[in-house]
Amino acid sequence: MTQLQTFPHTQTHIQRQRLVELDWLRVLVFGLLILYHTGMLYAEGWDWHYKSTYSSKLLTNIMLWSNQWRMSLLFLISGAAVSFLLARQPWGQFIRTRIPLLLLPLLFGMFVIVVPQVYVEAHSKNLINSPDYWHFWYIYLDQTSAEFAPHKTLGKIHLTWNHLWFLPYILAYTFILWAIYPLINSGKCASVWQWLSKYISTRAVIFVPIATFYAIGWWLYDKYPTTHNFVQDWFNHARSFLCFVLGFALVRTPQVWNQFASLRWYLLPAASLTYAYALFAVNGGSLGDSAIANEINGLIWSANSWLWILAIIAWAQYWFTFSNPLLKYLNSGVYCFYILHQTLIISIAYFVVPQQSGVIVEPVLIISLVAIGCVVLFEAVKRVPLVRVLFGAQGR
Repeated sequence: MTQLQTFPHTQTHIQRQRLVELDWLRVLVFGLLILYHTGMLYAEGWDWHYKSTYSSKLLTNIMLWSNQWRMSLLFLISGAAVSFLLARQPWGQFIRTRIPLLLLPLLFGMFVIVVPQVYVEAHSKNLINSPDYWHFWYIYLDQTSAEFAPHKTLGKIHLTWNHLWFLPYILAYTFILWAIYPLINSGKCASVWQWLSKYISTRAVIFVPIATFYAIGWWLYDKYPTTHNFVQDWFNHARSFLCFVLGFALVRTPQVWNQFASLRWYLLPAASLTYAYALFAVNGGSLGDSAIANEINGLIWSANSWLWILAIIAWAQYWFTFSNPLLKYLNSGVYCFYILHQTLIISIAYFVVPQQSGVIVEPVLIISLVAIGCVVLFEAVKRVPLVRVLFGAQGR
């Protein structure tokens, strides 16, 4: 039975239509990630791999806006992309192409790309005294090195993926959906998709995920706080996988997906109110110490995450109904930019910050150099067939 025969309405939609708003969101959210990680140099009260001598509480409050949803939105976009690819590619071909796309940049990143980040952090925090970078790289790779003995990341291993943690998570979630896709796409599930296409409401898509986010927080947040340690990061896994699955499913229910734009003026004020509460809570405000107050607090934080995701999708559907050469170029490079950006931020900051060039000049200079570095390196590596795979760069 072909895919089109299984549940025609949904599969015809997913095979023939490209959601250009997702292309825009992918580029813009990864761009926001570059600004966010640069902001981590200056965010007052938030620890990071390396910090500037300048700090700002105002910047921390601004960064709080995207803190709860930016990665969740990326997982949703990734789930949507997997949904499209599985509908368009043979089952075996999909996983054969997906594994090297995610795994090779991850391994190369852990052995090469993130090493400057580890070096800068180790020296700025006086964790390891090895002024020679090449020697530091050697002892980082040597899993028996005495210098790294107190700094293991998993068992006897002290390799790290730093900002590349997104890749093993996406790879694992992709494996799960790929493994069950024959069932999802079978005649047995056709009636489920038809029911969803006919009866699911936007109200359910708004409130059910909020309730699920809340339940995940209630169950896992205190026990398993976010660490990016893959085998222990259960709160983060639960939220991220939920968003991944939601992205996979929502693009297969176009009658719901296409309604978000019409709700944009409802979603934006509601999301703004939850952000206002987040500012209130983070800056010392409290609803009280009662059990009810604690549950309300958890519910509002959960709503803050999902309402902003929906509001951003809604406004993207309204604004971004077109493509252009710039979007196509950035979409081809955004994966490479993601792999490179944090190493560039920390490495450039390591040399710029000691100059104390000023609270405005310093971040502008760092962001500018990072942007230039991303584009120049992308243009260089995408022309070398074997190297471009390691950097996640598409060829010409």
